[in-house]
Amino acid sequence: MNWKVLLVGLALVVPLVWVLGSGFGKDPQYIPSPLIGKPAPDFTLPMLDGEGRTLHLAELRGKPTLLNFWATWCDTCRVEHPILVSLSRTYAGRVNFVGVAYLDTEPKLRGWLAAHGGMAFPTLIDVGSTAAVAFGVGRLPESYLIDAEGIIREKYFGVVPSAEVITTLEEML
Repeated sequence: MNWKVLLVGLALVVPLVWVLGSGFGKDPQYIPSPLIGKPAPDFTLPMLDGEGRTLHLAELRGKPTLLNFWATWCDTCRVEHPILVSLSRTYAGRVNFVGVAYLDTEPKLRGWLAAHGGMAFPTLIDVGSTAAVAFGVGRLPESYLIDAEGIIREKYFGVVPSAEVITTLEEML
């Protein structure tokens, strides 16, 4: 057996296997947010309340906020919605829950919410996608946990992991 060839082969293969293996179990589409630990980008967006009101993100300081970007055309959002509704009821009065509708229309939003149990927390319409761009939203659903001082503490993409959200919220309260 030629030991030199074997050692050279191992020297090439082992690092390659390590690099490839280190990516297993991670979502290849996940992009970490550079906003973690920084103040949440401020915005003012119209509310889907029928009254023409707006919501300014800075108004929510003083309590933790879960900010969820979603859309009626997003299948994963349909799965996530009942989880967010349940969490919003559990933390009612202690945590702000806000939905931000991305690339959607008011009539579609109203119909979707009516078909899925109504509006459990305020829904904002991201006109011109300004809030989504400011937060760097890459795919839906995407949620951010913002502390009472307005600092982003966590970013979740896909269906929010309720156990992780509960743990983080309990630490923030």
